[in-house]
Amino acid sequence: MFRFLARRVATIFLSLFFIVTLTFFMMKAIPGGPFKSEKALPPQIEQAINEKYHLDDPLWKQYLDYLVRTARWDLGPSFKYQYVTVNDIIRDYFPVSAQLGAVSVILALGLGISAGIISALKQNQIQDYGTMVLATLGFSVPSFVIAGLLQYLFAYKWHLLPPAMWGSWQNMVMPVLSLATLPTCVIARLMRTSMLEVLQQDYIKTARAKGLPARKIITGHVLRNAILPVVTYLGPLIAAIFTGSFIIEYIFAVPGLGRSFVTSVQNRDYTVIMGTTVFYSLFLMIMNLIVDIAYAIIDPRIKLADRKE
Repeated sequence: MFRFLARRVATIFLSLFFIVTLTFFMMKAIPGGPFKSEKALPPQIEQAINEKYHLDDPLWKQYLDYLVRTARWDLGPSFKYQYVTVNDIIRDYFPVSAQLGAVSVILALGLGISAGIISALKQNQIQDYGTMVLATLGFSVPSFVIAGLLQYLFAYKWHLLPPAMWGSWQNMVMPVLSLATLPTCVIARLMRTSMLEVLQQDYIKTARAKGLPARKIITGHVLRNAILPVVTYLGPLIAAIFTGSFIIEYIFAVPGLGRSFVTSVQNRDYTVIMGTTVFYSLFLMIMNLIVDIAYAIIDPRIKLADRKE
């Protein structure tokens, strides 16, 4: 276990180094800059700005300085907002995205797992067909279309919910439904497929032959093994949703990290773009590590120390 964790942590740091390097040079290769606008700045002002942010330093020095700052988790200042750092933006906006994402993931898990179980147990029946039709529709329709439809129905037609903004539980309903639709459908399909496969295993047939109650077989044997694909999907899902959905937060005016990322792209605020990219990558790798550890907890047959990277 310790050797596995040591290898994974080393892999995380190595991957993060390449991500930081690639992101830095990609930002430098993009034409234009945060201080470029239709109205050209006087040369003296432009020179003063470049000196303030060390943009006149050689590229290799800027790169080394950025590596050192990132190693200390100092992601630098925002080029667009004075006296605001990237760390401040992540600290202020990430909790909003995480709150929205947590509720969405809980809703998707509850509905998706339940729908998948019912669909598998009622295979080729009306419950199965209905669940899979809804899952296919939810999987096919883009989230921004669902968001627009929810706004039209709940806000403009029925006047039940506010169309946008943030601050109360009513503001969370439509963003949560929009975010949870796709993962709910994916989880339902994963759970159904996995359960059908597990139900055909010999040890399940043996348990039935011994006369074990159906409920005990499902809860004690089937679910424990069928849930593994869902756990695999949870790693990248949580990382993606918790760090903010660009489209959903923009549509509903949610002050989250995703919306901040979109704004930073529009403003060419390169330090914010690089900082949020590094933060998302680190969060994703940590979630994948937690998923691997969860495998061993759910299924003791999986030995982390013996897994080959």
